Amino acid sequence: MSFVKPRQNNRMAFTLVELLVVITIIGILIALLLPAVQSAREAARRMQCSNNLKQLGLAVHNYHTALNSFPPGFMALNHLGEIKGGWAWGVFLMPYIEQSSLKDTLSASKYTLSQVISDPALLPMLQTKLSVFSCPSSPIEPLREYHGPGSEMVATSNYTCCRGFFSYRGDVNLQKQNNGVFYAESGVKIRDVTDGTSNTIAIGERTVLPVHAQQPKRWPAWCGPGGLGIGSSVSSCVSDKPNHPTNMHLFSSHHPSGTNFCFVDGSVHFIADTIYSDNAGLDSGDDGNHSDFVQAAREGLIGLYQLLGVKDDGQPISGAF
Repeated sequence: MSFVKPRQNNRMAFTLVELLVVITIIGILIALLLPAVQSAREAARRMQCSNNLKQLGLAVHNYHTALNSFPPGFMALNHLGEIKGGWAWGVFLMPYIEQSSLKDTLSASKYTLSQVISDPALLPMLQTKLSVFSCPSSPIEPLREYHGPGSEMVATSNYTCCRGFFSYRGDVNLQKQNNGVFYAESGVKIRDVTDGTSNTIAIGERTVLPVHAQQPKRWPAWCGPGGLGIGSSVSSCVSDKPNHPTNMHLFSSHHPSGTNFCFVDGSVHFIADTIYSDNAGLDSGDDGNHSDFVQAAREGLIGLYQLLGVKDDGQPISGAF
């Protein structure tokens, strides 16, 4: 009688130490790859932001071709000459960014922004999120409070036009003139941009978050400014450097190390936070004087960034920006 010897299973299982080593290696690989993945995603988001600005730049030029001037930065007065919040540059561009039906519904040539906001039937139109006004890197919320009659919410925007060096220039005193391309009731033409269309900022990003939780979320809005039409929610100035830590009304972005800008010629440039910025201590408020700015620029006291935001300072732009 023979006996069959049981077959022994010679397969060895992983030990606990081996499993821990494998898990550690996988963790290290993930830690090494994650920054590269995040960097690639941000590069894609920055490219989308750049494409949005290119579309807006093309729309600005199509508007100029049709009406022989660039759109106004914002309307300080309504169509009756009353001091109310008026429409902003974004609304005037609607026919050129495939949003003609939205502009027709809003009837910007017939109603004021205040009238539309007060109409429950039309208010949802002002809350429409438009992708061309949205930077995918920005964390701002889709709606913001309109600082005008009532406390209604309107759609936000990640882009504002450049009104130049000075501040609002369209306040209750109707001081409309500024030295940028877009300001209160402006109608600037290409021939007015004497510094060159490739050296003058038209539109830029603005997405800064409030420094303190108590501060209002005064993000830009594509429909128009709040209050009495002072324009701070639809336009920005270049009186100080981009991504300023405390001033929410300047250009800013959530892209690492810089901000996207569309220039008057339609080109888009990424301007680093390290660009030379200096305002020579000039008053950038509503009582600012353009001749003082030009004189300071001639003396070399004005930064390159400030020169790029002004259409007619007469100073050559040297080097890359």
